[in-house]
Amino acid sequence: MEPPGEYLKTERELRNLSIEEAAKLTKIRGHFLKAIEEDRYELLPPGLYLRGFLTAYARYLGLDPNDVVLRYQKYLEELSISEEKPLEPQKLEPQKHVLFLSKRATVCLFLVVLSTMTLLAAFFITQIRKESFRPPLDQKELSLAPMPSGSQIQKEGRTQIVMSEPKKVKTEGTVVSDRPIFKVIEADIGTVIEREGNHLVLKGKSQEFTCNNQKIYFLTKIKTPEGGRITHVWVWRGKEYQRIEIEVKAPGWSVYSYHTLRSDQLGDWKVEVRVGDKVLASQSFNATEYIDA
Repeated sequence: MEPPGEYLKTERELRNLSIEEAAKLTKIRGHFLKAIEEDRYELLPPGLYLRGFLTAYARYLGLDPNDVVLRYQKYLEELSISEEKPLEPQKLEPQKHVLFLSKRATVCLFLVVLSTMTLLAAFFITQIRKESFRPPLDQKELSLAPMPSGSQIQKEGRTQIVMSEPKKVKTEGTVVSDRPIFKVIEADIGTVIEREGNHLVLKGKSQEFTCNNQKIYFLTKIKTPEGGRITHVWVWRGKEYQRIEIEVKAPGWSVYSYHTLRSDQLGDWKVEVRVGDKVLASQSFNATEYIDA
């Protein structure tokens, strides 16, 4: 099996994403992500922190977190089998010489420390006396700005919580939104993603799939004059199951995400392309029970 770090690096490069972009969205430091991709886990925090990093990175790339963690566990098992026997610890030879301060040196050191502490105490006492006799400040300097009324405080709180509507700018009679414009050219679901030249191609398109732990891919082709970010939202039985934020670039870009259908995930599924709360496109499919012939 491919090492987990190499697998994550390949998936990131396939999506044309940089380490800096991944670090910004996953809130994981760039040198930690680089260490994961190089399978240098000795540079990472142990235990639950490392598993949390792997899970967050897998979700950001649209991968199955359980699959990535399983790859990591198998990678550790392979390392433990191939490790050589540890070398016997070398015995440290006892020190032959121990230095002791003479009585005279000890007395001199004590006197130096005592003199230093006395000088510091005198300095701090002098400073405290100066501060206590300093004249009071002018009343104008102590005047406080008036507090806002209760209605003003509530209004400011709503401004911080409620998301503002997209601004519109009038340019010679035309109203233009300040949010990027996206046009969905294709949004399909299939079982295989392949690269043909500089393009991603979806194969095995269908609206019905069996729950036999196979990967279901959602490919989206976008046209945009400015670039920006879209979100793939996987919905199972009317409830949001997974959300993946993906960057797209101008003038046209192809991106995908996928989900592994398990045996207990039967029923109606839907995948949506969103920008904020706006749904640009969606595709539905049905997950059926796998019957072993």
